[in-house]
Amino acid sequence: MSIQELDNTPEARRAYDRLVDLSPAGSLYCRTWWLDAVALNQYTILTLREGENLQAAWPLVSQDINGRTCIGMPPLTQKLGVLLSPSTAKYAEKLSQEHAIIEGLIQRLPADTAIDQHLHESLTNWLPFYWNGFQQTTRYTYLVPDLKNLDSVWKRMRTAARTGIRNASKRGVRVREARNVAEVFGMYAMTMKRQGMPILQSLEQVERLDEACARNAGRLALIAEDAQGRVHAAVYLVYDARCAIYLLGGADPDLRNSGAQTMLLWEAITFASRTSETFDFEGSMIRGVEAALRDLGGIQTPYSRIWRERSRSQSSKVRRLSGRVLRKLARLVDPVQ
Repeated sequence: MSIQELDNTPEARRAYDRLVDLSPAGSLYCRTWWLDAVALNQYTILTLREGENLQAAWPLVSQDINGRTCIGMPPLTQKLGVLLSPSTAKYAEKLSQEHAIIEGLIQRLPADTAIDQHLHESLTNWLPFYWNGFQQTTRYTYLVPDLKNLDSVWKRMRTAARTGIRNASKRGVRVREARNVAEVFGMYAMTMKRQGMPILQSLEQVERLDEACARNAGRLALIAEDAQGRVHAAVYLVYDARCAIYLLGGADPDLRNSGAQTMLLWEAITFASRTSETFDFEGSMIRGVEAALRDLGGIQTPYSRIWRERSRSQSSKVRRLSGRVLRKLARLVDPVQ
C-alpha cells in the first residue's frame, strides 16, 4: 500500500478523475477542475495505490485562519472527504478494507493542522476517524433519487407545493434562462441578507466556477418573473450525468407568496431529469427551508461532518488557540444551508 500526494501532471489528474467517476462518493465537488476553480493552489490530493491501481484518494483544501493553516471546505463546495474505489468484497471484509485505507490516509495528515470536512452521504463508516481523535455530527441534505420517473416525484410532493406551482402559473409567472450568473447571485445575496446570514462567496468566485462548469460539465441559471418584468426567484444548477446540484438561489422577500420559487425548483427538477440520475438540494438544516425541500419531494439523506483539532501533544495554551481556530473554520466549513 503506497500513499503519496497526487502529481500535478495531466496523466495523474486523469487517473484521479477516473476514480471520481467510479467511487460511490465521487461528485462534481471532487473533480480536479472544480478544485482548481474554487481552491487554485490551495489543495493537495492524498492517493493510495495497490500496485498500479488507484484505490482511494482524499482531496484536502488548506485555508489560513488567524495565521494558522487548517484543512477545511472551499467555497461553493458542500462535500469532499475520502473517495474509495468500488469493492465486491463481502461486507465484513469491505469494512476491514475501508478501515485500513482510511486510517492509512489519516496517518498522512499533518499532526499540527486542524481539519473540518463534510463527507459524501455514501461514506457512512466514520469509525476510523473516531479511532483517530475525530468528532462527528450528522447533517442532512434532501435528494430526489428517481428523476427518470417524474410522475412519482410529482405525486410525492405535498399538495401545498403542487398548488403553489399552479398558482404561480395562474399569476402569470414565467420561467426563463438568466442572462448571466450575476442575475442569480443578486437574488441569492438579497435572500441571505434577509435571513441575516453571511454571504460566504463572492460574485467573482461564482463566475469563475460558472466558467469551469461551462467547459467541463453543465450549468443552468433560471429566473422566474411576472408580466411586469419583476424577478420573483432565481436558481443556479450545476450538473453531470450522476447528479444535478442546486448550488445557489433565492427569492424576492416582497414576492415570496407568489409560488414562484417552488415553480422554479420544479422546473429545475424537470430539467435535471433529462441530464442526471439524482437531484441534490444541497441542504437544508434551516427549519423553514428544510420544510420547503421536503414539500418538493426531497428524501432526507444524512451525511457526516467530521473534525479534529491539532495534535493532542500540544500545550494546553496551544490547544485552546487551536480550538478557537477550529470554531472559526467551522463557520466557513459549515455555512447554514
